[in-house]
This record gives sequence, C-alpha cells and structure tokens, in this order.
Amino acid sequence: MTAARSRRRRTLGLVALCSTLALSLIGCWGQQTAKSPTEPLGVRTLKSYRWTTDLRAESSLFDQSQAPEALRGAPVVLRAHAEGDRVTPDRERVVTTVSPVAIEPRETIRIGDQRWNRLGAAPWRQGGEPFPAARAYFGGNVDLSAKAILEPAESSAVAGLRQQLGNMPYGEETITTGPARRYTLRPDQVAAVIADPQINPFVVLRSVPTVRIDLWIDQSRNVLVALRVSADTATQAEAFLLDLHVTEMDSPGLTIDAPR
Repeated sequence: MTAARSRRRRTLGLVALCSTLALSLIGCWGQQTAKSPTEPLGVRTLKSYRWTTDLRAESSLFDQSQAPEALRGAPVVLRAHAEGDRVTPDRERVVTTVSPVAIEPRETIRIGDQRWNRLGAAPWRQGGEPFPAARAYFGGNVDLSAKAILEPAESSAVAGLRQQLGNMPYGEETITTGPARRYTLRPDQVAAVIADPQINPFVVLRSVPTVRIDLWIDQSRNVLVALRVSADTATQAEAFLLDLHVTEMDSPGLTIDAPR
C-alpha cells in the first residue's frame, strides 16, 4: 500500500467518525436569547435530502502508532470534502475527495443491506467495508453513509439531550436551507458530550483543551441542517474543524439506483 493511499484512507476514516459525532449532537443544548417551541426531529422524517461535509485537521492530533511507518513523520493538514444524497428509508450515495492526496474521489452507494464502492471511474466493487484501512488509524467500523452521519440510533442519552434542546434558548440565522435556530453549547455542556463515549466516538476531542460546538435547526421543518465542531490545541487555534450542512430537503426527482 502506498503512503499516499494510506493517508487518503486515514482521512476518509476521519470524516466518518467526525460525522458520527455530528449526528449524535442533534439533541444537545444551546445558549442564545429566545425559547425553542419544540424539540428537534430527526432528518429521517424527510423523504430525501442532500448534504456536504468539510473537514480540516492536523494529523498530529491522532495516534499514529498503528499507521504505516511512512505516515509517522512530519505532521500534515488533512482535508476532506464529502457530498451525500439520501433517500429514506434505505438508499444513499456519498462521494468523498481528499487532500493532500491527489487521487480520484471515492464513491459509495448503499441500498438496503447492499453496498457498492469505487474510485473515480473504476469498476464498482460490491460488498465489504468502504474503507477498511481506517481501522489501523481510528479503530472500529468506518461508515460514510448519510444514514450514519445524520440518523443516529435512538438511545436514552440522545433522546434526553434532544428533549433538553427543545427547552433551551437559541439565536436566529438564515443559512443555506433558510431561517434556522442556532444553538451554541456552553463549555460544561460540551464537556459532558465529549466525555460520553455513547455520543462521542472521536477520542481526540477528549484530549484537546478547547472544543466548541454550534448547531442549526431548520425553523420550518425543525430538523438539523448544520453543525460546526472546532477544537484548539495549546499552540494552534482550530487545529480541528468540521462543518456539516444539509443543502436540500425533499429534493424533487432525487433517486438512487444500483450501479450497472
């Protein structure tokens, strides 16, 4: 395995785990000036949606002890851009591009229990993990699906946080999808979320001194439409930055079919 491909797969794993954190935070608290009328709903209540994720992080934040030796040298800035389509209940498509690795985008399609993957215009490969090499860097299964990013499995912790968010103050902003309620978590609230392994699977966020979390709930549909997670180290601001946005909801004509 080349160093470039290994680094690229490590970045893809980062997207998946960050995204799992993002979807789990839909029930967290906010701090602004008005009162939320209801607790937010999950995006699985939509028929379909499109989303994007942009990630930037310093490689030095992560344990590289199990990574290939060629990647244990000088730190690099990992960047990834993912675009996803989701047709509920069981269809999804994700395309991910990364840098500094100059390689074709990775595309994944899932329909029910079936999954297909390919690089660029290469032939589709059916079955298996989308990015198995990420286990060496982050552990556990890696899943870049829209379902994994925005539709967490319900749990008492997630349900409780969502209920609390429904009673928290917020601000109002207009973003890509229209008017939204913006919630900014207080430091003690962020600490509680980061410390809970059921909600936060991304260990690196437990070791940095400062983490900030903002999320946006669409005013009309009452679903999560944007999230930002940023973290500072002792020497660098925003050494970790994740921005996730839903760009369309109930997109007309959106379909996802099996590759031919």
